[in-house]
Amino acid sequence: MTALSISRRCTCAAIAAILTLMLAACGGVTPATETPAASTDGGGALPTPSATASSESDLPRIALPVEPGSTVEGLVEVDGHDIYARCAGDGAPTVVYFTGWADDLTKRGVAIASGIETALGPEVRVCSYERRNTGRSEPVDGTQSPNDVIADVDGFLAALGEDGPFVLLGASFGGLVASAYAVAHPDRVAGVVLLDASTGVDYDIDEVHGFQGPCLDANREADAQDSLEKLDNCRLAKWIHDRRDREPDVPLLYLAAEDASQRGDEADDALRIEWVESWSPGTWRVVSAPHWMDEADTGLVADAMREVIDLN
Repeated sequence: MTALSISRRCTCAAIAAILTLMLAACGGVTPATETPAASTDGGGALPTPSATASSESDLPRIALPVEPGSTVEGLVEVDGHDIYARCAGDGAPTVVYFTGWADDLTKRGVAIASGIETALGPEVRVCSYERRNTGRSEPVDGTQSPNDVIADVDGFLAALGEDGPFVLLGASFGGLVASAYAVAHPDRVAGVVLLDASTGVDYDIDEVHGFQGPCLDANREADAQDSLEKLDNCRLAKWIHDRRDREPDVPLLYLAAEDASQRGDEADDALRIEWVESWSPGTWRVVSAPHWMDEADTGLVADAMREVIDLN
């Protein structure tokens, strides 16, 4: 809209207002205050309340306690903040899914997990959640510590009555969270499946490269302060690295995408393979699938989960 057209609109509006007041003074019209039915800038009707975006208060809350084997989804309070979580299916051990890094709020781990649930079928129980600050979970001030990461997992699982044992499924960055949970609670872990994922060995890899990756100061600041996750990848990897002697004596299956660009070079993979083979058993398998295989090939993921579950 040009300045001239704005001036003309304002002039016409002023004249109309004067005429209305003159008529009111003569007893012809009583001015009234009304809510406009349409935008005054040519944008069409104003949105009704039902057309506005949903707020956190519109999200369902999970009724507690949860009946074993029931399907539940919604918000649950964990240490003073709300985590969005879901559990569905029946059977043991329960699968706990950890989604990849969230660049924006459209990354919803519970929604991704639903595809894996379908591929596994109702005889396998799958629990998933959206980390604080991501998806539909509540944002929390400050940078997450490794203990915060573990406390959120503990909190949502305990609230939903899930006490393990668990098979951990970590995709991409979610592998780092799964690895942290494994060393925090080795007695609750029955197996691990990683999908082209980060792990605690990433700290060793970054050390080989002179700490020019996740542990570079600028990258740590970006992850811890500027990202949606507010989570220092280097600190979490170091935390896992320092507790490697607590890794559970359970099977681990690592599915590596044929395109290794997300993982680095062959030397990096050599360190990962050495770490994978230290598990009982540990299997490194290159697969014809993209990095985000949890979203693109749920059948492949489900087969890997069944393979590890059957070892229990």
